[in-house]
Amino acid sequence: MSAEIKVVFKDILAASSIFKSQGKRYDAIVPRPIKPVPVVTDSSLDASLSLVLQSVALVYDSVGASMQAHGDKLKSAHDRYVKVEDDVSDLMKSIDVPKDVRPRIGN
Repeated sequence: MSAEIKVVFKDILAASSIFKSQGKRYDAIVPRPIKPVPVVTDSSLDASLSLVLQSVALVYDSVGASMQAHGDKLKSAHDRYVKVEDDVSDLMKSIDVPKDVRPRIGN
């Protein structure tokens, strides 16, 4: 079972790296700074077009940042899982007589 867990750990770590790098690539799709919108003769259409393009830029920024944040969260989860697995493994190795092990209640 330990080998299967290590495979999952590697998968989580790989996924965190992929999310992080793809988030950066996705974030770079929109050129910075965003160029001005072409002038449209209808003022309401001009204002609407500007708002739409600003919204699209905001969506791109949000998705890229979110992907990178998910990569960070996956890395953190991986690190915690590995630590817990190591702690449990150390505990199992240190137990001489399993039937004598009692839970620590209130300590």
